[in-house]
Amino acid sequence: MLRMKQRRLALLSASVLATTLLASCAGQNESPEGDAPQGGENSDYTIALSNSYLGNSWRQTMVKAFEATAGEAKEQGLISDFSVTNTSQNTATEQIAQIKSLILTKPSAILINSASPTGLNSVIEQACSAGITVVVFDSLASADCEYDLVNGLEDYGYHEAKLVAEAMGGAGNVLMVRGVVGSAPETQIHDGQLKALEEYPDIEIVQELVGEASDSVTQEAVQSAIPSLPQIDGVISGGSSYGAVQAFESAGLPLPHVAFDNSGESLRFWQEVQATEDYQSGSVRTDPGQASAAVWIALALLNGEEVPKTMYLPNVVIAEDNLQGWIDVTPTGNVAAWLWTQEQTEEAIATNLDEGTVEPLPVPTSAP
Repeated sequence: MLRMKQRRLALLSASVLATTLLASCAGQNESPEGDAPQGGENSDYTIALSNSYLGNSWRQTMVKAFEATAGEAKEQGLISDFSVTNTSQNTATEQIAQIKSLILTKPSAILINSASPTGLNSVIEQACSAGITVVVFDSLASADCEYDLVNGLEDYGYHEAKLVAEAMGGAGNVLMVRGVVGSAPETQIHDGQLKALEEYPDIEIVQELVGEASDSVTQEAVQSAIPSLPQIDGVISGGSSYGAVQAFESAGLPLPHVAFDNSGESLRFWQEVQATEDYQSGSVRTDPGQASAAVWIALALLNGEEVPKTMYLPNVVIAEDNLQGWIDVTPTGNVAAWLWTQEQTEEAIATNLDEGTVEPLPVPTSAP
């Protein structure tokens, strides 16, 4: 009888130990806060992109960058699926309805390129309250719970205008073609442009047009304005310089100085002009590839990693010495973009946490 009791006690102790070990192993696979499992092979994370505008090549390249990176994350088993929704009217009302529909599908994270700096705040808070991670990039909103990812928009505008002003020799007439007026990025870009021109009192802005950061819209607007314009020495476009120079070329007029806008068409045109005449220029624009970084940032947040509330990434600046490299990886219809890897994004997160400046990446070897 004593031996039977001892055997039962031994079996009970072994059972308790096995249960404890199993519970311990299971606990190691949970996130620190007991939420969804870490992204990995069989991850059930899903990521949705809500894009407020698709009417120019920058936004179209941005969506391609998101799809390429989300597709890679899915292949690696880090997420189970992803989706893209684009509004047709670029209004906050339409995007609010879009995001409300996304909330009902319960994605793990929503990435947002916002139609309004304030109009989406309420629906973003709804998403956060539903346990959805929200990362807003490029055109920001201002909800307390969102994480933001931005390029240096005012720096971009300043750099663009300064390139044009210096190419003009600091004097002459400038035509200003604004982008998507009313969006937060356009306002910041325009502020940077005006700040740069304050340094050149002999440069006069003779007219402002709206080009929606679209080459076709800009070309049409400039062509319509040319007959009433004085001599134009430079055009500051905020993302549609190729459309502007095409308008002058079609009218048989000398090309004004521009800062080219990183589109495949624009970069090739710049190279052709350089081959035939002494034409001083440069190229700068915000990076549509920030959508790829946004995917990795969302995944880091889902996995409980520390991420700053606002992340800063560099603009894409192209000069004569790396022009050919960028042309090789920027097909027509695209805008020059970095496809941020998970490792590069993690390094950028660490740099931002240390309040450092993220350095530009090398010229990429492939396009979105």
